[in-house]
Amino acid sequence: MNKKLYFILLAMAAILPLQPLMADPEILDLQITIDDPVNNDGQHRSPILVPVLYIDGYTLTASDNTIGSTIQLMDENDNVVFSTYVYMEGDINLPTTLSGTYTIRVIRGNQVFEGEIVL
Repeated sequence: MNKKLYFILLAMAAILPLQPLMADPEILDLQITIDDPVNNDGQHRSPILVPVLYIDGYTLTASDNTIGSTIQLMDENDNVVFSTYVYMEGDINLPTTLSGTYTIRVIRGNQVFEGEIVL
């Protein structure tokens, strides 16, 4: 191998990452399915703030507006296969034994948000 080609290959190896490239986390599209738009005084509440969750492999990342919510994964028969309460924003590790398409449900008070998640 000539010296010029050797140095080009060496330079390319130095700038290429050693780990495989990871895709950016995907934001989950959640839709409200249950809501009580009137509070106890008969007045309408402020606009609904949809929970923000990101998925990257088997890691959900919960934003601060999901604190105090319960997150559930449901199979095709509406059986709950995973459930957790969100105490703080951050990462939630999902069981790696799960695979396929699930309904993700975020329950916050009398509001329920649903979406689809593929593991």
